[in-house]
Amino acid sequence: FKPSFPIESRVVNGENAAPGQAPYIVSISSPWSTNYSHYCGGSIISKQWILTAAHCLTGSGPVRRAVFAGITNVADRAKGQEVIANYAYAHEKYSGGVGPYDIGLLHLETPLVFNDRVKPIALPYESEIVEGEASLYGWGQTNSSLPSPDPLQRVDTKVVEFKECKAALPSGANIHESNVCSSSLNSKVSACNGDSGGPFVKEDKNGVIQQIGIVSWGYVPCGEANLPSVYTRVSSYTEWIVQVQADYFQNRNFCKQYV
Repeated sequence: FKPSFPIESRVVNGENAAPGQAPYIVSISSPWSTNYSHYCGGSIISKQWILTAAHCLTGSGPVRRAVFAGITNVADRAKGQEVIANYAYAHEKYSGGVGPYDIGLLHLETPLVFNDRVKPIALPYESEIVEGEASLYGWGQTNSSLPSPDPLQRVDTKVVEFKECKAALPSGANIHESNVCSSSLNSKVSACNGDSGGPFVKEDKNGVIQQIGIVSWGYVPCGEANLPSVYTRVSSYTEWIVQVQADYFQNRNFCKQYV
């Protein structure tokens, strides 16, 4: 086994998600492809901001990537909303590869139009304790030996406490307290090779769906017993998310004064 995350997203042994079941998920296209090619997942946190993993980005700065919202099948992306991401922010402490601070934001050139199939996901409070059952969404393989399907996949898992997660991973695994882990409720159910950037969500005590994690990394081969999937814990970075958005608009307004 070795720690890894993919160029493509995978959810092993998931099931097809119903239309509109995860209105906050987006598909991000490959930066090097002239044609559409699903590269990473992300989640809508406002009309012009997408939350994803830092390893899905090539650092911070201007970008040009297509983002598709409101779709459950990547083959039917024309039925959704296509918007262009024009700026990327990778966490300044992310050093590449498998490790902590694997979080990033994409700013959209034009706002999304919210409807029944395009909605933002709620973010947790910084101090919120994460436990119990949760769900993972992503596009990709339903089985390690099968090609990636077009429909959005969904799988139910359970949150693993940090100490238990660390003990279950091989010695030397780059696990950090700003990570959250999951273990399958049934055997051979997992994120595979990371399901990069996709949302890990759960219902809070008030019935609100919150994004508790961003798929970061896992061990390959996937779906093996006793090897948790590892996510970036969103509650560890809520202040960073707010600050990045504030900095973007402050810098934009500053530049406008001198145009």
